[in-house]
Amino acid sequence: MRTRGLLVSAVALVGLCAAAPAGAEAAPARRPVTPVPSSGITMHVVPRRLMRGRYVTVSGRLVDPAGPVAGERLELQFAVGRRGRFLDIAHTVTTPDGRYRFPRVPVERSTLVRVIDIVAGGRAGAAVLVTVEPPLYPVSARVVAAAHYLASRAGVTAFAVVDDEGKLAGLDMHRRFHSASVVKSMLLVAYLRMLAAAGRPLDAYSQALLYPMIHSSDNGAASAVLGAVGGNALDRVARDAHMGDYQSGGGTWGFTEVSAADLAGFFYRQDELIPRRFDGYARWLLSGIEASESWGIPAVARPEFQVFFKGGWLPEVEGLVNQAGRLERPGITFAMSVLTTHDPSMLYGEQTIEGVTARLLGRAR
Repeated sequence: MRTRGLLVSAVALVGLCAAAPAGAEAAPARRPVTPVPSSGITMHVVPRRLMRGRYVTVSGRLVDPAGPVAGERLELQFAVGRRGRFLDIAHTVTTPDGRYRFPRVPVERSTLVRVIDIVAGGRAGAAVLVTVEPPLYPVSARVVAAAHYLASRAGVTAFAVVDDEGKLAGLDMHRRFHSASVVKSMLLVAYLRMLAAAGRPLDAYSQALLYPMIHSSDNGAASAVLGAVGGNALDRVARDAHMGDYQSGGGTWGFTEVSAADLAGFFYRQDELIPRRFDGYARWLLSGIEASESWGIPAVARPEFQVFFKGGWLPEVEGLVNQAGRLERPGITFAMSVLTTHDPSMLYGEQTIEGVTARLLGRAR
């Protein structure tokens, strides 16, 4: 859960005090009383940090040099745009003791809030910043729904999600599975790092290996890439991605062992793992996999999200169907992975991955 801080903005108040007569006994200590301003608008906004779609209450008092101002029409305003403009939100009238209150005002985005005295020519009180934080994505209730769904499916399964704040959650997240072709996304990173370290460009030969390896999951290309970079380079990618459950498959890259937590973390860190000069190319490859292999996560998440992903499958050998990916839309980036084995069929595994994705995105029927 997030820790919600409270942003404090003070309104200056002028206090009055009376001097005690000389020689008088000191009065017992009393709780300090908030002084009444000599004139102006005080304002209290509660809360000042909240989730989108929640409400604030704005209250305070209007006082002039003669005392509280009753029956005065006040206006609540929110700042809009970048030019210092304020938009009228609500109106109220002060009570006999000068108090006012705007209850349960919805706030959709961070903004400055102020109250103005319409009768006094638009005299405004101090502006207070209200900060609106987007909810975690995906919200915890959806993660729980995905876990319940996955537990009802046949076979051996696991999933993990790294939310848009980098927090990890899931079911059997550290259970090891054979990676199958999902490891090709790691081979892509290892090869691009090799080019960057040698100061080499992304030439036609390199593209002739990387494109089929990712776009159509070509196994021969993957073996050639592993031969070029070596097993140690793949191990370094796993280490840099904090893949604590990773175990090398040696020359048999499809039998590399990984966990759902490993793969969700790898895709969440995708951009920081890839050399910057090749980042655009890698994103293009991982988001443009051929249609016949774009089941599971992209089938559910598009077009709302741009999806960078890789699947892997060994249906005849283990009944294994895996997929992991990174999902992006403005303001949100998160990653997920679903690993399954002993599936009744390839289609059943694909449907399992789609079911988990649908529940994380709130689209399950």
